[in-house]
Amino acid sequence: MSKIIEILGNNIRNLRKERNWTQEQLAEKAEISVPYMTQIELGKKQASLETVENIAKALSVSIDELFRSSPSRSKSINASLKTFESSLIKSLTTTVHQQFSNLRI
Repeated sequence: MSKIIEILGNNIRNLRKERNWTQEQLAEKAEISVPYMTQIELGKKQASLETVENIAKALSVSIDELFRSSPSRSKSINASLKTFESSLIKSLTTTVHQQFSNLRI
């Protein structure tokens, strides 16, 4: 397997996991089959430029980001912060609802 295909597959997998998406979800958004997505992530199949463009659009990243040997750290931090923010809001909302439920007579 060539290094560029390996980098592409690793970056796609890492970006997909940052978003907590399954391969099925990304494949659907990129309009490709799940087995093909699996093969791309594993570096066993070479994706066409059109497929790479569809995957980049689905992940909301630039095509060049998919080929960087070290993915952008700021994107990873932003994705982590969004996940943390979502979890925090959910937790706070649950706590507030529970408190108000306890106040009812």
